[in-house]
Amino acid sequence: MKRTNDMKSRLAELSRPLSITVTSGKGGVGKSIIALSVAAQYASKGIRTLLIDADLGLGNQHLLLDQSPIFTFEDVLAVACKLDEAVLSITDNLSLLPARSGFADTEFSVDLSTIEIRSQLGWLKENFDLMIFDSGTGISSKVTTLNKLTDIVLIVTTPEIAAVADSYAVAKFQINTDPASRIGLVVNRVGDDREGKQTAVSLRLMIRKFLGCELPDAAVVPECRELRAIVLSRSILTPGNEDSGWTSAMGAVCRMLTDCLPENLNLWAKGHWGMSESLSLLNIGKENDDTLHTAPNIVEDSATAEHELLTSRKDSL
Repeated sequence: MKRTNDMKSRLAELSRPLSITVTSGKGGVGKSIIALSVAAQYASKGIRTLLIDADLGLGNQHLLLDQSPIFTFEDVLAVACKLDEAVLSITDNLSLLPARSGFADTEFSVDLSTIEIRSQLGWLKENFDLMIFDSGTGISSKVTTLNKLTDIVLIVTTPEIAAVADSYAVAKFQINTDPASRIGLVVNRVGDDREGKQTAVSLRLMIRKFLGCELPDAAVVPECRELRAIVLSRSILTPGNEDSGWTSAMGAVCRMLTDCLPENLNLWAKGHWGMSESLSLLNIGKENDDTLHTAPNIVEDSATAEHELLTSRKDSL
């Protein structure tokens, strides 16, 4: 997996951990499994990786990893514990910051002071090379705030028309609210290579045509019938060789993420480390998520683009 090793060398150019948010427009597309698998891939290559369950109130990464956490991400944000007290060591290079499950009205807002936030960021710099956030779905404030704070937004979809349309909506909101966004695409659970490529080409074409943004080639992940067994046996934490279908697919995702990085990381200003903007964004007030978010300067009516999305699963509804 040469390109994953390339990612390790690229990370050495940064003076802080790289942050990637894995999100989706629609639930049930395999977002959490993709986030865990990619984190495990990087960790297996010697990259110190922190997997953060940022689906606040609906966390499930601790269940996938058979963990019973005492403290969670929500406790860190509420200053009920320190960051290092909530982080769980999973393997030599993989750690998990879990989230609560079954708690409503949890927002991505914090009670930390500026000094405390800088202290937490300093601890992350010292201990990790990469942070992967498993976020919620859609464009609620808890999702979009996190997207603004991370370096790369990885959108996971499937070939179903509803999932593709919702993924386009997430990309549209992200690009129109943060034009400097670096976005990657994963088409998961494809029946065959042709279906995956058709969905990927269609979605990238719509994003280029209507949003004026050129994305790297999407990673296509075939349906994996052995995935349940891989997760239950925890072999997902020890990726096999490239002959393994799932390992090969996750390698494609990792290569695509490398393509999302700018050529010169030293000039990259996307990272919000120690900047006043990040502290303001973290300490946001609560928003009413029942109110439709409208991005400024919308280029077109989303319905226009959605009618042009090509997918072989339009009859799935």
